[in-house]
Amino acid sequence: MVCEQARLKSPVRLRSSKRKRGADAETVSSNGEEHASAMDIDINDSKKSRLDQQESSPPSCVIHIRGLPVDATEMDVTLLPIPFGYQKNMVLSKRNSQALIEMETLDSAVTMVNYYKQYPAGLHGRQLVLQYSKHAHLELKAENTMVTQAITRANQVVQQDLPGVNTGTPNTVLRILIEDIMDQQINHIIIYKIFHRFGKILRVIIFLKHDHYQGFIEFENHIQAFVAMLHLNRQNIYTGCCTLTVEFSKNRGPLEIRQESQKCRDYVLNPLTEEEQMNLRRLPAAGMSHGNGSSHGSQGGHSAFGPNSVVAAAMSQFANVTGGPTVLHPHQQTPTAMASPWMGAVSNNNACRMNDMTSQIMAVAQSAGIQLTPAAAAATASFIVSQGNGGSGSRSSGGGSAGNGSYSGTGSIPGSLQKINAAQVAAAAAQSSSLGLRLPINNIGSTVLIVSNLNEERVYPDALFTLFGVYGDVMRVKIMFNKKDTALIQFNDPQQTVLAMQFLNQKVLWGQPMKIAISRHNYVQLPKEDKDNHLTKDYSSSLLHRFRKPNSKNYQNIYPPSNVLHLSNIPPSVTEDDVRTLFRSKGFEVVGFRFMQKDNKMALVQLESVESAMEALIALHNTQLSENSHLRISFSKSAL
Repeated sequence: MVCEQARLKSPVRLRSSKRKRGADAETVSSNGEEHASAMDIDINDSKKSRLDQQESSPPSCVIHIRGLPVDATEMDVTLLPIPFGYQKNMVLSKRNSQALIEMETLDSAVTMVNYYKQYPAGLHGRQLVLQYSKHAHLELKAENTMVTQAITRANQVVQQDLPGVNTGTPNTVLRILIEDIMDQQINHIIIYKIFHRFGKILRVIIFLKHDHYQGFIEFENHIQAFVAMLHLNRQNIYTGCCTLTVEFSKNRGPLEIRQESQKCRDYVLNPLTEEEQMNLRRLPAAGMSHGNGSSHGSQGGHSAFGPNSVVAAAMSQFANVTGGPTVLHPHQQTPTAMASPWMGAVSNNNACRMNDMTSQIMAVAQSAGIQLTPAAAAATASFIVSQGNGGSGSRSSGGGSAGNGSYSGTGSIPGSLQKINAAQVAAAAAQSSSLGLRLPINNIGSTVLIVSNLNEERVYPDALFTLFGVYGDVMRVKIMFNKKDTALIQFNDPQQTVLAMQFLNQKVLWGQPMKIAISRHNYVQLPKEDKDNHLTKDYSSSLLHRFRKPNSKNYQNIYPPSNVLHLSNIPPSVTEDDVRTLFRSKGFEVVGFRFMQKDNKMALVQLESVESAMEALIALHNTQLSENSHLRISFSKSAL
């Protein structure tokens, strides 16, 4: 029988088989806090051997998990067994992307392995493989704090018996609440698409009440319902809106559906037809947005409706733009160029092309009589440009390429593109807008950027909030206490995170080029109240967010840093000399100036360099010019 071989290097080691407690009682020993880096689990490299092992290994309380993402934590791993019972121990090898976890009973381990065979688990965009280990028990020679805390918290959830297993009648019905709906239309098909990855859905009821949706979902058994609740609670159906609250219902079912409609369906009496199943597969792939960082089965990102959506469908019309059809890896839900944490800085030319394409898509939509919001047009343009750069050597966690061609570089829709194709793209973008779609997001990309090589003598949270706020709504800024040239910046939306990185990476600020990357963290933690927090600030309720209004015109005016600044909200009484004096008072020499309108509400100001323009924007944005006027500054695409 081919089976796994576990080698635990010092201080973690595998006890010799001579000390077995029985034929199957081989014990894995772990020592100290370094189990995650010291453990080395070796598996026969042959895929066939792995499959043979999976089929032939007898049931064991110890479960072997493969395919973990490199940033997986003990908490992530202990989340998986919660619906199945109590956990006793675990060992995590981040280097090998594997873990061993011991369940309290053999029955719970068998139930867990069988469930995840039918409904594969996913974590941070990667599909996991669960199988029985040849080891009968895990034993830590010394207490590991991270493991102990993770297992304790997981077992506390199990102890609550949320499905009511101890009552003898386990609950199979979930109650859902969808808040912040922003006029989105939710029907039973959308709910089915999101939840059916976790189990067999019997019935769905959803209704609108007090400006939010409420509903009930009945599963085949309580385990399926429990897994769905753990993974989907507090996730967003669409990026930035439609937040789900999922809990077990007081109504234990079966749900009664008297008359089917778009809001309810009995899938037992009226199962999906073949045509409906095909249409369901065409719907955007279901994952969730910005929650606990885990995913299940989607093998993709956080966004519930990703690039398998109408926007992606429209991409086939842009084969000439990208140089060929877009190729997505089966386990990848978003273009590599937009999501990969290894992504290098994208050329500023891409940003210009994206904005030009946004304008063109808006124009095409208008000429075709299609209603299209600027946000949807910008998201579609971003998606198109990202697909065009997918073949430029970016790296994907799934190992696939986001595209196999290159963008033409003209920044425009090619003349060879037929009008009907452009109209279809605009229509698709409009449909995506009606569904609340933004830029497709992969949960590999978090909402947090890590910015290093800052000038620690001059950096402060408000400065980073103002500069990075040009490209997204900054929620929090944290400058590292022990490394003040490094900061974490949290955005409201992963799309904004990517845009800010594209436009600002390697830009010189205060004499030093910024180095920007996607952080492995999904949020910036605030300090405790009793600690000095001048290095960390929360901006979640700031009125200076440029994109807080839906369909804001600011979506159409996102440009890379340049030495020309766009000034707006200028009072009629302010003259050119006043503006020059204002800039001079902060140490910036204006080398060019032009009012843009007769009423002088907007102007272009040219400075000596891009670096000077960035510093001027930080220093002067939101400066009060009169009792009711505050200066608004952004980067301009125009030159003087």
